[in-house]
Amino acid sequence: MKWIVLRGRGGALSLGAALACLLTVGVVALAGQGDRAAAQAALAELSRESEYHGVVADSVDRAQDALGRGARMRAAGDEAHAGEADALARQWAETGLELLRAAKAETRANELRKKALETQAEVAKTREIVEDVIARTGRLRAQIEAGRQDGGAPRSAVEVHDGERAPATRLGGGPASLVTQTDAGAP
Repeated sequence: MKWIVLRGRGGALSLGAALACLLTVGVVALAGQGDRAAAQAALAELSRESEYHGVVADSVDRAQDALGRGARMRAAGDEAHAGEADALARQWAETGLELLRAAKAETRANELRKKALETQAEVAKTREIVEDVIARTGRLRAQIEAGRQDGGAPRSAVEVHDGERAPATRLGGGPASLVTQTDAGAP
């Protein structure tokens, strides 16, 4: 094994530049793997939501395309561009997740709106019933008050059965004499 000994100021700068390049490539490679894994995890989550496939389809397609380009670049030895493609795939996958969250929130908002409209209709119906009851109560109170103001003439209840006629009343409040009509030809 040969060790290269760099002498002087130029050699130290060259060594520093070489280490910086290696460190950058290593960081890009690690970041690329993180982006790739994050994109794949997001795509897996998006694939489980078949109900919202139409909403996220474009983002999923673009993320998968970017992952494919990253894999081809990595196979060609272009790790820097592969990492960029993986980062792009992650962004598209995260965009898909945001679209999914928005679609779910919109669905929930529509459900809540529908329930609110149903509740509003029930409240209007209940209000109508209450107003009707208040009006009936007012009419009954007016009738009671009118009865008190006419001197409180005694009233009596008369029971009338099917086939019978109600007795006529006189102005004095008592029952009038009942007049029976007979049919001339009746036995």
